Amino acid sequence: MEQTVTTPVEQIKPMPFTEKIVNVFTSPGELYENVRDTGPSTPNWLIPWVIIAAVSIALNFAMMSNASLADQIGSTMRQAMEKSVGDGKMTQQQADQWFEMVRPGSVYFTVFSIGGTLLWTLGGLFALGLVYWLVGKSAMSATAPYMKVVEVVGLTFIISTLEVLVTTLMVFAFDRITATPSLAFFLSDFDVTNKVHLLLSKVNIFTFWILAVTGTGLSRLFRRDLPKVLVLVAVLWILWTVITVFAGCGAGR
Repeated sequence: MEQTVTTPVEQIKPMPFTEKIVNVFTSPGELYENVRDTGPSTPNWLIPWVIIAAVSIALNFAMMSNASLADQIGSTMRQAMEKSVGDGKMTQQQADQWFEMVRPGSVYFTVFSIGGTLLWTLGGLFALGLVYWLVGKSAMSATAPYMKVVEVVGLTFIISTLEVLVTTLMVFAFDRITATPSLAFFLSDFDVTNKVHLLLSKVNIFTFWILAVTGTGLSRLFRRDLPKVLVLVAVLWILWTVITVFAGCGAGR
C-alpha cells in the first residue's frame, strides 16, 4: 500500500524589527500581513512606545531650555487658567497659586511632563487598541486577538515619533509653539480657548498618515476591505476630535 507523504507547511517568520521600521513607511500592507501571520510579539508595541516616550521627553526638555518657547508655553497655560476664572471654575487667587506651582521650569511641571508623557502614550496605546478591537469585533465580526490590535497601533508610533521630531524642528525654526504640521500653523495668534483654532490644530498631515496606516493594518488583521476599515477609523477619529475639543480638552490625535 502506497504511503502519502505530507509536506509540512512552512512557518512564516517575523520580520526583523529594523525591516518593520522601514516597512511601516514604505510597505505597511506587507508589514501587517506579517504581524497577522506570526505569533504574539511584545516588541511590536513596546519598542515603539519606548522610542516615542524617550524622544518626546528629551525634546520637551530641549524646548524648556529655550526661554522664548518656555514663555509661550507659560502664556498658553495662563490663557487657559484665565478662561477657567472667567467661567467661575476657580478664583483668580487659585489660578495664580496654581500657575506658580506648575509653571514651566517648576518641579511639578517637570514631573507632570515626564509622567504625563509616559502615561498618556502607554494609556493611549492600550485604550485605542481596545476601541479598535471592540469596534472590529462588533461591527465587522473580526476575530483578531486584542493584543494583535495593540501591535498594529503600537507600530504606528514609529510615524508618531517622526511627527514629534518634525514638529519640534518647526517650533524651533519659527520660534512658535503653534508651528505644527497642521492648519493651526497659519494662525498668527493661536487661542487655546477658541474651538475653531483647536479644530484646525487637529487637521494635521501626520494624523491622516497615521490613520491611513492604522486602517491598512486593521484591514489586514481583520481580513476586511480596506475602504470600509478606513471609513470606520476616520469616523472614530472625527468623534474623538469633536468630543475632546468641545469638552474643553484639546488633547488627543
